[in-house]
Amino acid sequence: MAQLGFKGEENLSLRGLHLDCRGVVYVEFLLAFIPLFLLFLGTCQLVLLTSARVIVSHAAATAVRSAIVVLEDTADDYGGAPRGNLSKGKSGSFDWQGLLGRLGMGNAGTASSSSNSSKASVQHGARMTAIRLAATTPLLTLAPRMDSMGSNDTLEKTLVSDSAAQLAFAYGYTEAAAAVVVKSSESGDALAHDPIDSKGSVTVEVTYLYHCGVPVVRGLICRSLSYLLDSHADSDDTKKAERLSQFANPRVLTALGSSSGRYAFLTGQATLTNQGANYLTAENSP
Repeated sequence: MAQLGFKGEENLSLRGLHLDCRGVVYVEFLLAFIPLFLLFLGTCQLVLLTSARVIVSHAAATAVRSAIVVLEDTADDYGGAPRGNLSKGKSGSFDWQGLLGRLGMGNAGTASSSSNSSKASVQHGARMTAIRLAATTPLLTLAPRMDSMGSNDTLEKTLVSDSAAQLAFAYGYTEAAAAVVVKSSESGDALAHDPIDSKGSVTVEVTYLYHCGVPVVRGLICRSLSYLLDSHADSDDTKKAERLSQFANPRVLTALGSSSGRYAFLTGQATLTNQGANYLTAENSP
């Protein structure tokens, strides 16, 4: 009889489980919180990407405003490079490495891209160096923090940075991740040929490899570096990868963090009319 009573109580207990509401609030919280949390993180990453696109577009506008002045400036300031030439002359423009050295940050983890001498000479002249510098300055704000390049970064590391300690790393990252070129037209992809028409249109394109740093959702929104730079990407991304490989050194970024980093291509373009200067210099004086 005792054994029968035990089985009866057990059956009664099992029949009452569907009426047990203990822990239901906790389960409902988990079901509601996880989607909302992912939505929040995704919103953060999309907002950061949108802001980065605005900055890349601004960098292109800054570069083209520099170009319409630099292209027709006197050759004396650009190592003797003729007017409208993008491939000749030794640059005498602002020395970033010298500034970083004076600030005591000359070796602060920069990822310097390979020298221009190892690349094609097209659009690597003194005037082009000044144009690239104009685009580089706003792009420095998009560089990730040194300690946010790995797989253990947090949202705080993505959103907050120390500008003083970040300067050298930001310059090195931008050197490796940004390509600035002068195109022959607004609609095409071909590079402009020397010399640039003194009264013609000047189109500058900026291609930037943006580091997505928001945890969890970055893998859903952005791609790995190897995927973007190799043939797995679509045709549009392939063109951008080729542009970066020619005028920057994006593969250096693999040395800055783990292979789990996620990136996105961002492009900006701006066009202005070249401001041909009709002043006398030693090269055109009678």
